[in-house]
Amino acid sequence: MPVTEGLREDDPGCVLLGRALAGVDAEGLLLVHCGDLPGLRGRAVRLILDVREAVGARARTIRADDAGAIATLGPMRHAAVWPRAHLGKDFSFACLAIGARALGPDGVLWCCVRKSKGAESLADFMVALLGNVDTVGRDSGYRLLRSVRESVFDEAVAREAIELRHTIVDEALPGVILQSAPGVFSRRALDDGTRALLEHVAAWSVTTQVQPNAVIDLCAGLGPLGIWAARRFPEACVLAVESNVVAARLATDNAAGAGVGARLHVVLHDGLPATSPFAGVQLGGVDLALVNPPTHAAQDELLALLGGLRPWMAPGGSAFAVVSRPGVSTRGLEAAGASVSEHRVGGYSILHAVWPG
Repeated sequence: MPVTEGLREDDPGCVLLGRALAGVDAEGLLLVHCGDLPGLRGRAVRLILDVREAVGARARTIRADDAGAIATLGPMRHAAVWPRAHLGKDFSFACLAIGARALGPDGVLWCCVRKSKGAESLADFMVALLGNVDTVGRDSGYRLLRSVRESVFDEAVAREAIELRHTIVDEALPGVILQSAPGVFSRRALDDGTRALLEHVAAWSVTTQVQPNAVIDLCAGLGPLGIWAARRFPEACVLAVESNVVAARLATDNAAGAGVGARLHVVLHDGLPATSPFAGVQLGGVDLALVNPPTHAAQDELLALLGGLRPWMAPGGSAFAVVSRPGVSTRGLEAAGASVSEHRVGGYSILHAVWPG
């Protein structure tokens, strides 16, 4: 499934960045969590946040969780940031800090950002990092900002932005502390959709007295659903699937911190894999699946994601998905061979899919 949000080469902001960097040697260019830019010659280095971004990438990619590789970047002549506003300002700050840190003397940090999406605050942060910033271009509501790494670089400011972490404590997960970071979904608090799904499945498990042996947490994020299942069902093994590299690393750490790391395995993958990497959860043997899919996923992506459940589910197995578009998701689950019922919880639809026994 392609990743397009914040990465489209035909976006005016991306075009503006591409024009500014068209003449530079791409071998000295770091793309900090933005997509490949149009018109580049040579091969840039590109940080990726999601494994899907590596598919078809022209640049040499480095995963965002590869701290060792990131630490050895540089000295670069240019670093480009195209902020993904939906991931929050703290992620944009971290991107700018990574770019500024990687620059050599007289290296240039570029940032193309919509005025309405925090251009002023990002410009102020570039000044905090490098002591200067200029607006060198405008197009379609975007501003092209440029800072030069001269004698001033505030390593402390950069370190604080890059190493920022959040802690999530929620009554829906008693006794669990989730560590979070910029660049992941619902980084500051447990999202309402996850809470609604937890409450609904908890009530269902009490009524049915179900005790699953194998559980899937699809679109696991930081791991709250999988961790809840591993603690709720002490005999169960859980396979948590996540494509965001930072979230997957944090989910592994969070499972260990919650005391269920031996029974919860996190796999970094775009949707469910073709084979199981975890002996405790095998194809055709999953009793329970918990799914909180991306809210704004394209229809074909959502159908493919949910359709991937079919070979994994055991006869009589149940999957619960919390969605805002029940029509598309229902079709995807039915196409995967399940019968589906819908339950409204707050502003969400909880879909209960059951595979025939």
